Formats: sequence, structure tokens, C-alpha cells
Amino acid sequence: MYTQSDASHTYAIQAELLVDILSTQKSRFINGITEYALIEVLKKPPYQLFDEGALRDPLMLFKTHFILFHALYQLRQHWIEQNEGVLEIHALGIKLNLFNESALTPSNDALGVVALESPGPLAEYYLNWRNFEEADRDTVDTLLNAFWQKMSRGDTSSYTQGGIEKAHAVLGLSLNEPVTLLQLKRVYKRKLQSAHPDKGGTQQEAQAVIYAYQTLTRYYSFK
Repeated sequence: MYTQSDASHTYAIQAELLVDILSTQKSRFINGITEYALIEVLKKPPYQLFDEGALRDPLMLFKTHFILFHALYQLRQHWIEQNEGVLEIHALGIKLNLFNESALTPSNDALGVVALESPGPLAEYYLNWRNFEEADRDTVDTLLNAFWQKMSRGDTSSYTQGGIEKAHAVLGLSLNEPVTLLQLKRVYKRKLQSAHPDKGGTQQEAQAVIYAYQTLTRYYSFK
């Protein structure tokens, strides 16, 4: 049976993964995308982060929205700190406004400073995990368990042996040695660093690494 700490740990792993996935979607954000369209992208391969059936439940839909915006506001802070630009976040439109590529103008620099120092009430709300829990405080443990079981499809039987082997190969892990989630995360971060399109890799390479990590975290977490 899940405990509060187990559920929170699972949430933390999935939330970090979502930030990584969103960071590879820069072109979509530059063009602008709605929350609905973004969830549709995340429901499909290679991500399959959200489940269609689970999204029919109003409370699950709210929690999906919360976690997505939680990740978006984290990514917003990261892109400001990296002088990439400012991510505007609204349900009907999520758009990355790039800083001047040749040099940061005073106005752009000021915009970044203001955005970091004054995240605003919406950002503060979505970045506070307590607000996720208080959506239904009396059943938070059950909800956390149900949320990630449904959204992550945390059933190891849904993965073929070939898929598990391929995931190990993508991350350079041996099938014959035990793997802890901590070790898996370290290997994944190293692989993503070189595969990420912002680091000289391609979106396809990053997707393969992310999918391999998704596969193995679910496989080892729910084994």
C-alpha cells in the first residue's frame, strides 16, 4: 500500500520528467499552443504521459491541469535564468517570447528580472505542491496513488520484454545488474544532457531517452 512519502516521491519523479519533456518542445511554445493541444501531445506516443480514460474524471482532469502548469512555471523560471525568453502561461495560449538572440537589450533584461522577482499569484499557486494536495485533503493519499497509477499506466505487464531491453540499451544499462531509481535517474540525466536539442542533439534522440526513462521508472517503481 502506498504511503504519503511513496506517493510524493512518485509525483516528484513524474513532475521532473514532465519538465524535461516540455523543455524539448521549444518550437511548439515559440509558435504558441493551447493547454488542450499540449495535453493531446502528451497523451500520444512517444510520451503517453496522460491517459484518456483518467481524464474523463473531473478531479483527475484538475490534477492533470495543476501538474502541467506546475511544470510549465518551473520551465518558465529555467528559461528566464538561461536568457532564453519568458513563457506566457494561460489555458488558451502558452507561448515563449524569446529574448533578442544577438544580445539582451535593457528591456529584455529588465523583463527577465521582473519575471524572476515577481512570479505572480498564479505562479505561486501552481508551484506550491500543497495546493495540489488540498484539492481533496481527506483522500490525498488515495488520489496520489490513483493519479499516478492511471496517468502513468503503472502496470509492468503493459511493457514487453523487448521494450524493457531496448530501454536498457538506450540508457546504456545492463539487464543483468540491479538498478535503483536513483541510479536510473543519474544515467538518464547524463544521456539527456547530450541528446537534448539545446545541447547539440535532436528532438528524436531526446524523445528516445525520455521514453526509455519513462519505461524503466514505471517498470521498476511498480514492479
